[in-house]
Amino acid sequence: MGSIGMFRGNGGTRNYGRLGVVSCRLRDIAGTVTAMTMAGTTNLWAEQAKTPTGSKPKLRVGLIGCGGISGVHLEGWKRLNPDCRIVATADPIEARRHQRGEQAEVPTSHRFAYLTDILKAGIEIDAVDICTSNAAHAPVAIEALGHGLHVMCEKPLAMTPQQVRDMIAARDRSGKILMTAQHMRFENRSAQLKAYLDTGVLGEVYYARAQFLRRRFLPGRITFIDKTQSGGGPTIDIGVHILDLTLHLMGHPEPVSVSGITPQKMAKRKDIRGWWGEWDREKITVEDFAAGFIRFKNGAALTLECSWLANIKEPELTKITLMGENAGAEWPDLTIHGETAGSATDTHLTFPDDKVGGHLKEVAAFADAVLTGKPSPVPTEQSLNVIRILDGLYRSHESGREVVL
Repeated sequence: MGSIGMFRGNGGTRNYGRLGVVSCRLRDIAGTVTAMTMAGTTNLWAEQAKTPTGSKPKLRVGLIGCGGISGVHLEGWKRLNPDCRIVATADPIEARRHQRGEQAEVPTSHRFAYLTDILKAGIEIDAVDICTSNAAHAPVAIEALGHGLHVMCEKPLAMTPQQVRDMIAARDRSGKILMTAQHMRFENRSAQLKAYLDTGVLGEVYYARAQFLRRRFLPGRITFIDKTQSGGGPTIDIGVHILDLTLHLMGHPEPVSVSGITPQKMAKRKDIRGWWGEWDREKITVEDFAAGFIRFKNGAALTLECSWLANIKEPELTKITLMGENAGAEWPDLTIHGETAGSATDTHLTFPDDKVGGHLKEVAAFADAVLTGKPSPVPTEQSLNVIRILDGLYRSHESGREVVL
């Protein structure tokens, strides 16, 4: 289940970016942009062979879960039309599946309550885009993989490490792609910083600090605040974003232990007001704050802070600090800090803004991987480590001590 941030860490508008290579044609995007990818540099907007109008799309997708975040995913798929197309929608809430179905120009007969119904109806699909509540991620993904479908699933990939392991087993049996929709990796600013760090400019990174703090942005829907449906509060909602990106920038060191707290401090107070509206204070069963200390096999460490209701100055603070032997780096400011010939140096990375969001690019990267036989743009084993760490935070809070992963 996704969440869309409203503010950038420095108070400005969030700028989504990061281009994946895709063989589908992208439409209605002005200009020509050179995209940095893990494999190199590719001009995404170059003219490509277009599927004739009315012909069968190369990639037929079922949109499973039609809540808020699915609208952003849908925009990504519409930009890949006609080569890639949403051909069926599923959501137990009838109004939502019909709303997304109309937006995607899906026939009424191809709108269902569940993925199971799509499969029983014999609708031909090649992949699913899962935007359900967190509790449904694992069972829906496993069902899809069991029917030979590629899967892109919103974050968090699952609620527990064991669920992720079960998903990996289903992936391996099917031979299909399983990808977590970690859109912050695909933002242009993240991609550019990652490419710069991959030159080795920082040397060995021995410490990182990851923060995703909101002052009064608690999502009030029951699927966010009931732990049986969400798996947790800000830890698993927004902490998963900043943790995944930090590990990505660090080169994915292997976590070995976690110590932390995940308390609920303010969410039941009636004098606290949410800037996204009210929530049921009797039904909220998740934390509203988390802080943790993670150790890695290579000797590095990371601290993580996340909250929906933090008494901080900024409406939202998202920040990553990396400390290396040769230099340090900060995101989203995209600055590098070091010393040369006895003088302190501060470098600011600059590059053209491509104006394309990370959500759109993750969809494009997934489609490209499916159509060209590339591996998952977000390896599931990396997502497993993210969930292992978050699960470790909850277990550490419950036990009052450090836990070994």
